[in-house]
Parts: sequence; C-alpha cells; structure tokens
Amino acid sequence: DHLYQYRTLCSNSERSLSALWGKLASEILMQNWDIALEELNRLKDVIDSKNFASPLNQVQSRIWLMHWGLYIFFNHDNGRTQIIDLFNQDKCLNVIQTSAPHLLRYLATAFIVNKRRRPQLKEFIKVIQQEHYSYKDPIIEFLACVFVN
Repeated sequence: DHLYQYRTLCSNSERSLSALWGKLASEILMQNWDIALEELNRLKDVIDSKNFASPLNQVQSRIWLMHWGLYIFFNHDNGRTQIIDLFNQDKCLNVIQTSAPHLLRYLATAFIVNKRRRPQLKEFIKVIQQEHYSYKDPIIEFLACVFVN
C-alpha cells in the first residue's frame, strides 16, 4: 500500500519505476495474482514507453519482466494464455531469441497445455527451428520431434 502511495506522489521517474517493481514483487509474495497481473501490465507499458539510458537497459528490464511474470502466469487462472500473448509479442520474442533463449521452454509449455492457442503454435515452431542450433532442452526437443521431424 505504501509503495502505491509513494508511486503516485513521486516525481522522480527512476524511483517511481523502482516502486513499481517493488509493488509487483510484493503482490507476487502475497499471492494476489490478479493485482500482480495488473502491475505486470503496467510495468510492461512503462518499459515500452520509457526512454532508457541505453537499449541494453531496456532489454534487461524486459528480461526481468518476463522472469517475474512466470510466477504470475503459472499461478493465475488465465495465465497460460497470457504468457503466450506477452512472450509472443515481437519485442519480447526478439529479447528471448537474443538474450534469454531459456524462456522458450516456458512458452513451449504454455503452448502444450493450452489447446486454444494451437493456431499460434505453427509460428512458434518456426522460432524453435530458428533457435534449435543455439538452445536445446527436453521440452523444445519434444515439440521439434512432434512438429518438425
């Protein structure tokens, strides 16, 4: 509650961003998945719109956002659909491919357990084929064996 109040009163954008990260962390720790999802989306909007000192800082913020989002996505009722929506966006998918290919396994898992997103699975299989030379794990190899080989 204090972080929310601080964020509304704070005029320093860096401190406000830090308070937003803190609010996200506290909602995850308290297992308020609906509020945590709202904070995650708010933080995503801030990361997308903020002018960072360097592009690397923005990439690192997106990576942290996706990692923290895993707690929410695999505990929220509708999370497996929302992880596909977030991770499949061009900005996030580019970050995954260049800096955090291990996140592909979570996206693959979400596709496996979510029957409603089968049409998007074909696009994801193309990504798996592109990244197969640089990243392998059992879940990714399973999808490659089923849909490619």
